[in-house]
Amino acid sequence: MITLELDQSFIAKEIRLKDSLVQALQESIGVEFKERFDGRIGISYVSDEEIRRLNRMYRSKDTVTDVLSFSYIGQTTGESDQLGDIVISVDQAKRQSQDGDLELELADLIIHGILHVLGYDHEQAKDAKEMFPLQDRLVKNLL
Repeated sequence: MITLELDQSFIAKEIRLKDSLVQALQESIGVEFKERFDGRIGISYVSDEEIRRLNRMYRSKDTVTDVLSFSYIGQTTGESDQLGDIVISVDQAKRQSQDGDLELELADLIIHGILHVLGYDHEQAKDAKEMFPLQDRLVKNLL
């Protein structure tokens, strides 16, 4: 089972994801990947400045991005069950949210990040054809 550890302390209470949505997100991911993955994924929100710093440090890209994913699958040693970490720029999510639906945008970015942690990518067209329909289906399951 995949457990999501969502730290929402950085953002105002009125824009935090509802517990019911976080639970639905976790259940949807759990059903989809129950046979292949077992562990925790940490999720944190940051500012544009922080995600730009992280993007520069880890990807050599000096720009703001919406989500960064760090996968530890196959890299961990010992007893850790941490599958990865996801960092989301709340500022960028606000700019990207369609019709001001920040909750939907955050859920979409979380799912996008989870898929990256689990090994999905969209750099090549064939990979994007696999990842984006899966992401869309998982988001649709939340609605």
